[in-house]
Amino acid sequence: MPERTVPRPGQRWRIRHARGVSGRHPFEVTSLATAVVCGVLLIVLDSRPRSVSIAMPTLLEQVWAVGLIVAGIAGLCGVAWRGQPATGMGVELGALLSFGAVTGMYAIAVFVISGQPGLTAGLFIAAVAVASWWRCAQITRDLYRMAQAQQQRAAIEVPTLVEGAPHDRSSAR
Repeated sequence: MPERTVPRPGQRWRIRHARGVSGRHPFEVTSLATAVVCGVLLIVLDSRPRSVSIAMPTLLEQVWAVGLIVAGIAGLCGVAWRGQPATGMGVELGALLSFGAVTGMYAIAVFVISGQPGLTAGLFIAAVAVASWWRCAQITRDLYRMAQAQQQRAAIEVPTLVEGAPHDRSSAR
């Protein structure tokens, strides 16, 4: 949509402040919560998938399990952040980068050990890693737009997941 520099006669300017595509994405929240549960179960039950046990040294297995927990908790904290939006988005960004890395580690382990029989499981897990990094790109774009708006001290338009949702404080008037 092209920007207009002059409003039409009788038209009022509606200033929209920068709002990111942040908030509660159900897929993201579910994935991060599941990561915490899986990481805790890996540590408590001391049981690893065969592909992980074969492909990763013991220390890397432990890092993988702790990484799931830390990325999940940090990501959920970033999504639920109620302070400065940029801070919450930064926490979410860091967590999703980590989450993509640990899920990517597992996908590689499945591909390497299982070969063709593990193709579908590996692709499914790899898709979670790609989705995580895709979300990182969205957050990075939104943080860049917010920084530009701050420098220009102007309102910019950043799309939201759902505008006017009951708990969306960004659309409150």
